[in-house]
Amino acid sequence: MRHKSKQRLTYFDLIFILFSSFGIFAHCAAISKSKNPDISKITVKDIQKKINQNFQKLSNYEGQARVIIELPGAGYNGYSDIFINMPDSVLVKTEAILGIDVGVFFLDHQYFGAYAPKENSFYYGENEILDLRDFFHVELETDELFEVLTGLTKIDVDFTTKLEVAAGKFLLTSHSSSGEVKYWIDPKNYVVTKCHLLDGDGEIVLRKEFRRFKKYDGLMIPRTIKLTRPKARERLTVYYTKQKINTPISPEKFKLKIPKNAKHIYWGDLKRPKIDRQLLKNPK
Repeated sequence: MRHKSKQRLTYFDLIFILFSSFGIFAHCAAISKSKNPDISKITVKDIQKKINQNFQKLSNYEGQARVIIELPGAGYNGYSDIFINMPDSVLVKTEAILGIDVGVFFLDHQYFGAYAPKENSFYYGENEILDLRDFFHVELETDELFEVLTGLTKIDVDFTTKLEVAAGKFLLTSHSSSGEVKYWIDPKNYVVTKCHLLDGDGEIVLRKEFRRFKKYDGLMIPRTIKLTRPKARERLTVYYTKQKINTPISPEKFKLKIPKNAKHIYWGDLKRPKIDRQLLKNPK
């Protein structure tokens, strides 16, 4: 009898545990559901404005990062020093990125310059004719370079943009004749954490991911940035080990110190007049 009593108690305990577990699960599910952002009191324009407000807090940027480039049958990685002076001046110093002969790369809203130490050649020209693949072997638009280096992105919205919630994030989807673009946005800090560009068949053409966010005086900025082109099997990863945000950067950092005996090569249409640029004067 004592044995049966204990056995009966075990069955009751089991039932109690099952119901308790169900209750805990339901409670957790309710908590998880309650964490989803409320989209009834916010608009697409509100979200865009808040994202831009975070973006506008950045005045300059200095960092050290490991840069990893993955291509079909090839891969490059090394370290870079990155300097950005808003709104548009970018300078990247690369170190030991095997297979990529770019020691220094500069870009602003109009011009670019790139020094290849192995060739001892300095390439320069207007950025409108610049193809970054020529220097970094990966497809990258000039207006994407800022995103790759800072992890901050602005969003484009129009009358097609739809707002919904996915995995606890705001999800904005916009449509165009070429496909659609999706943005996943942190509802607390209003930063883009992921972006997908899809073609007309619904396949991902470009995937952007932003991770390891850190706050600097109210500015949220990621420390890991990934750009992936699945069809081309290309990926560019920037993994920051050091960051200085909105700390004054000496103008000397943006001066290209090119050897006097370096060969200067104009990168563009030779029928057009060569540019006259300060960075080409008095190379050191």
